Formats: sequence, C-alpha cells, structure tokens
Amino acid sequence: MQAPLRTVLVTGATGFIGRSLVQRLLERRCRVHAYSRQQPDYGPDEGDCLAFQGDILDAAALAQACAGVDTIFHLAAYAHVNQHDEALMRATNVDGTRCLLEAAIAAGVRRIVFFSSALADASRPEPLTAYGRAKHDAEALLLAASHAGAIEVVCLRPVNVYGLGMKGNLLGMVRLLQRGLFPPLPVPSASLSLVGNRDLCEAALLAAESPRADGQIYTVTDGKTYTMKGLELTIRRALGRPVPGWSMPLPLIWCGAAGVEVLSRVLRLRNAPGLRSYQALTTDKVFSCEKLQNELGYNPAGSFADELPGILSQLHQKH
Repeated sequence: MQAPLRTVLVTGATGFIGRSLVQRLLERRCRVHAYSRQQPDYGPDEGDCLAFQGDILDAAALAQACAGVDTIFHLAAYAHVNQHDEALMRATNVDGTRCLLEAAIAAGVRRIVFFSSALADASRPEPLTAYGRAKHDAEALLLAASHAGAIEVVCLRPVNVYGLGMKGNLLGMVRLLQRGLFPPLPVPSASLSLVGNRDLCEAALLAAESPRADGQIYTVTDGKTYTMKGLELTIRRALGRPVPGWSMPLPLIWCGAAGVEVLSRVLRLRNAPGLRSYQALTTDKVFSCEKLQNELGYNPAGSFADELPGILSQLHQKH
C-alpha cells in the first residue's frame, strides 16, 4: 500500500458524490483542490481545500488546478437525463476528459481515478446509451494513456448511487411514493444493483492508493441485489404508508410512462419520469463488485435501507 494521499484534485466537487468525496479526503488530511463550474457552498478550511472555478474544457483553469497534484478524482460530467443534448454530453464527458488528461500529464500527476458508469460496459446484452457511449469513449482515452505509460489510470463503474443529495430515477420513485402517486408494482419485478455514496468514496480511495489498480476497470456496487418491488415496499414502510393489496398491470404502467414522455417533450420538462423510467422498472441491471473485492479488498458496509431515513429527512426539510 502506498503512502496516504497528499494533494488531490476533485473535479465535479460540488456534485452529489463530489461533495462526499471532498469531505472524506479532508478527513484523511489530504490537501484538496476542488474544481467545479460553480463556487462551492460548503466551507472547508482554506488551508486544506482550495476552490478552483472553471469549465472542464478550460485548459488554463485545469492547468492551475493540476499544479502540485498527486491524484485526480474525475467526477465532472454531463449526467444522463430523459432529454439530453448529445453534442454537449460528448463535449463534456469525452472532450473534457481529454482536456483534463492533457493537463494532468503536463503537470506530472501520478494517477487519475475516473468515475465512469456501469452503463459504459459494452459487454452487456443491451446496447449502450448515448451516456454509456460517452463514458466508454472517455475510458478508452484514459486507458490508452495508462497503457502508454504516460499516467496511471483507474476506471470505476458505479451502478446507481444512493445517499443524501442523490438524484435520478430512484429519487423520483421516493418522491412519487411520498406524494402517493407511485403505482404498486407487480411481482416479479426487475432486479438491480445499487451503491451508497459512502461505499463509492471508499472504493475511490482504494483505487487511488493500490499499485495493482493501475490500468484496471472496476464495477462498484454495495454487494447486494435489490428488486424494484422490494425497494417500493421498503420506501412505503419507511414513510409509514400502507402496502396496497393490489398491483398495477405492466401495460398500464407503460401507457402512463408513454403519456408522461410525450407531455415532457411538449413542455420541455427535464427528468420527468417517462419511458426510460419504465425501462428501469422492468429491465434487470445486476452487476458484481467481486473483482474490486478480490483485488483491492473493497468491503461495502452500507445498504439502501440504512440510508433511507436520512434521505427522507432531507426531502422533508426541503419542503
């Protein structure tokens, strides 16, 4: 095991995972360069955390942020949404990664830990989404540099991430159940893998420090398999809501999702639950973190049920 991290750079430092990772690094007494498009609204000690504001395509700002850095945790990305700008997605996720890579090599950075996505796995039976293709191409850029000996690279492919401040389909499900608008799902329902942001941050620290990790790709989960119906019941019970004795037929759920999809396109609504959400409800997405456990000693400790009370409390405070 290498010596503890010294000066590190976190891109996307004000995002859901970035904020947790910055805090974890500060707890480990790392000097953190926090890079984001907006000024952070949290206030770590100035001597421990330096804020850098800039776009991921800003070569000059990236050069400043990379100065004196040992390890980069690259989280900055254009996230996948129901309606997305594919050109902007590729500019941010692929070209932005290329800009960061060039700045990192020029600055003599030792290692980049890239937060990719399980959706970048081209070996899966389902075709890659636009987001998955962009993440896959960014991985290829970085791994080519690693194989050429220009810099060390580790790619992490997290599954859907839960925790305080989370976004996406899972949060949408929680909100709809909170409002009594989510239909009781049929049994059986889709199986899926999840990971908590705390476990993901621990995986990132292992990836940053292990010599064995260079040039590798690791899928990150919490080691458990969930079902959509099981998640629905867990959330209902945490909300103190009765469990319905009936379930909505899948064709009716599809019709509702298709209607929302059309409406969201007409009204240009972002992240409205539509056919992508229906696919998430009905398509198995189970992954294994066995490689990460065997090679780096990853030992996930959290579960969605553990984090759910905090998630619900945070949502209640926002209202």
